[in-house]
Amino acid sequence: MNSKQKVALIFGGQSTEHDVSIVSASSIARALDSTRFEPVYVAIDKQGRWFLGEGAFDLLRGKPHGDVSRVILSTDPERRGFLALESGTLTAVDVVFPVLHGPRGEDGTLQGMLDMALIPYVGCGTAASAIAMDKDTTKRVLAQAGLPVVKGTCVTRWMWDTDRPEVMQEIATSLSGELFIKPATMGSSIGITKAATPEEIEQGLAMAFTFSHKVLVEQAVPQALEIEVAILGNNDPQASVPGQVIPGGEYYDFNAKYVDNSSELIIPARIGKGLSDEIRFMAREAFAAIGGTGLARVDFLVTGAQAYVNEINTLPGFTSISMYPKLWEATGIAYQDLITDLIELALARFHTEENLTKTIELEKGLEV
Repeated sequence: MNSKQKVALIFGGQSTEHDVSIVSASSIARALDSTRFEPVYVAIDKQGRWFLGEGAFDLLRGKPHGDVSRVILSTDPERRGFLALESGTLTAVDVVFPVLHGPRGEDGTLQGMLDMALIPYVGCGTAASAIAMDKDTTKRVLAQAGLPVVKGTCVTRWMWDTDRPEVMQEIATSLSGELFIKPATMGSSIGITKAATPEEIEQGLAMAFTFSHKVLVEQAVPQALEIEVAILGNNDPQASVPGQVIPGGEYYDFNAKYVDNSSELIIPARIGKGLSDEIRFMAREAFAAIGGTGLARVDFLVTGAQAYVNEINTLPGFTSISMYPKLWEATGIAYQDLITDLIELALARFHTEENLTKTIELEKGLEV
């Protein structure tokens, strides 16, 4: 009798981080504890089609692949898993490990589907995922919780198209010096530009609006250190030792992260113990503020003794050399054990949710 739990790895997806997702998922697949878990590979291509099978990785990489089948997620609570479109065959799973970075994977959309299907999943829930994916909403929630955030303003595409001069005036009045312009709902530093002149600001906004309908404009933090902390847990989340990113370029953009390998990761970060302890505390507070569960990487910008919470990544890069697992390795949790811990946290959260009262019985039915 097979007592292993079936873990569905979902990867790929319809986002600009499609290829990063494949690398993360293949790394998790290799490290999954085979004595406890049986992997089920579910690939989502760039057109949004779902495929299941051993050849799922090769299919997304455009290579010759083994047997795969088109599937959909079953929302029948008595048939938890994936249904083959042609045969109707069910591949049952016990838990899902979403390895989808960016929109339509990290933003609460997939999490909501899995909630409806009553399937446990690794990571933050629907609300926390949606909050963290939107940089503007994240800043508002963190500020409300009393956490320091970088000064900035938000611009929507409608505002930009309706009254461009007023938007530029607002930016000029409220912010000064060099600015960072970021798509509000994009990850991996995609679409981010640095700007100082009105012409550069307009160009940066134009680029950012190709990725998102909402754009964040922030004042640059002078001589900022980029510090990252990994969070693990549900009700009593723990914070890793902080790590430091030294970008290969002017700042930590997509190329510096994934393409040219010029950036340096330093663990632990080269900061004093007092500041390190403060940042770890702030990381836990930020995680709690969005209602996080499971995991997240909290990123900071530090200048002098002042630390600002920059953003929260609820499904950070997860290769064996990515910052999140490396931070936990330095803190004392090996890569394979980290994956196991996350699966166990997912199951524990699901069982807690299942014990909540979902419906009530009325003594007398409501009349329509």
